[in-house]
Amino acid sequence: MTPTLRQLEYIVALAETGHFGQAAARCGVSQPALSRQVRDVEELLGVALFERTRPRTLPTEAGQGLVARARGVLADVRELAEAARAHAGLGRAHVRIGVIPTVAPYALPGLLAEARLLLPEATFAVHELQTEVLLDALAGGIVDLALLARPFPAGGFAGTDLVFEPFVLVAPTGHPLARRCAVDREELAGASLILLEDGHCLRDQALEVCTLAGAPPETTVTAASITTLMRMVEGGLGATLLPASALSVELATTRAVRARSFAGDPPGRLLTLQWRGSSPHGAVHRLLADALRAHYLGLNADMPAVHGPCPAIVSAGQA
Repeated sequence: MTPTLRQLEYIVALAETGHFGQAAARCGVSQPALSRQVRDVEELLGVALFERTRPRTLPTEAGQGLVARARGVLADVRELAEAARAHAGLGRAHVRIGVIPTVAPYALPGLLAEARLLLPEATFAVHELQTEVLLDALAGGIVDLALLARPFPAGGFAGTDLVFEPFVLVAPTGHPLARRCAVDREELAGASLILLEDGHCLRDQALEVCTLAGAPPETTVTAASITTLMRMVEGGLGATLLPASALSVELATTRAVRARSFAGDPPGRLLTLQWRGSSPHGAVHRLLADALRAHYLGLNADMPAVHGPCPAIVSAGQA
């Protein structure tokens, strides 16, 4: 036997008011009924929760601990109810999701499958947009959710970080960088890399890695998509950096390239799901974020969930 939620409400109300009559009034019950329920909980747990003193009833040490836990339980229940109500509000909605191009091909299939399970009567539209355009679309109400990589300018958004995704170096078979089991960042200094064209955040992140490694590389070859990048690498034009989630798709049909993880703390990107801070559906958006996080963890078992500072991880590259 455990205390009911209603009994926990009575105990919290009594602790906050210090008076049986006031607590009963707050909970909408008679004073004798509330007093009896509190006594029932004490008998159930075998400990006194309150000192019945005048003019104020005080929690005992055991009572203080139970009240603190009860507040947390009741808060979780309220959030659950809010999520359910928001879920009902979104049930027949049209949900618009914006995704950056270097995430879309690898995250969207799993995200949409999970989203349909969570919101079976909703419809979904996907907009593939580069970061700057995507943030404007989110702020302007053109999309409801934005899946992108940090950092980005603050703009009154709310959201939750998903996973820290490592970068992996991909090079043609026989390329000097492909011969190493693990690549040191310093080895990228002066190397000729194929990067995405301007406007893609993955290009900026890759250039940042190269800058940290030393002299910036020659980047005379650019591409419009990760798939195009891979075809260039496959053709022997040079090496590139890929997010780990892209490997299973982009390396599935070729044996002309090798993927190498980075030694030590790998470079990478922090993926996040954002929505407007004014959205009434934040609880449901968090449910979608949980589904997306699980999807990414399935793509790469080495990618941990984000709890505070993102830990460093090593991606599993091809041998």
